[in-house]
Amino acid sequence: MRIISGFLFSLLSASLLLTPQFANAEPVAEQQAEKNVLAIVLKTRVTRADVMPSEKERKEIKAQAKESYGEMLNYLIRVNASNRIYELVLNDYAAQKGITLNQALVSKFTEKFGDQFSGEGASKSIEEVAAKQVMQYQAEKAMFKEFGGRVIFRQSNPQMPIDAYKALLSGYRESGQLQIVDKDLEDAFWSVFTPPFQYEIAPENIDFSQPWWI
Repeated sequence: MRIISGFLFSLLSASLLLTPQFANAEPVAEQQAEKNVLAIVLKTRVTRADVMPSEKERKEIKAQAKESYGEMLNYLIRVNASNRIYELVLNDYAAQKGITLNQALVSKFTEKFGDQFSGEGASKSIEEVAAKQVMQYQAEKAMFKEFGGRVIFRQSNPQMPIDAYKALLSGYRESGQLQIVDKDLEDAFWSVFTPPFQYEIAPENIDFSQPWWI
């Protein structure tokens, strides 16, 4: 009986020692997940994993950047996260305005750039890229009509209504629908809207009557 009692006591002691570890496992995992959250947009979490460049891209970056790899990787993560924020907000804005995808423009984009997405290494299909570009154009056209302001040239967007973007995004932030959790991302994200701008388009040259690729 003493042996059995001692054995039971040992099991109980072990369970008391192990229980706190298992009890803390979930909060630790949750805390780690929270650290990886860069932003919350319309209740959607944008995490570091979501915007991490692919393994192939990371290898290419490492080969080129060498000692500056970490810095370059973090820069690309911020760029990808910013683009994800734009995408989520634009899609919501388009839905609110009742904007539907212009299939004729999608076809024109596909015809013009289809050859560039025919390789096996393409991460997205031409149809996906075309739909995204057309919806972006349609939303930006509506934004500029609503908010006006300055328009700038960027390599990734030849006609970006920068002031309209700032007005729209600020509205989402003030309503609590856009929260940028990561401080470095927050600073980089909002700095884009601070003048002076390198390439500001003259008002007389602004034209949203058709997309830049036509």
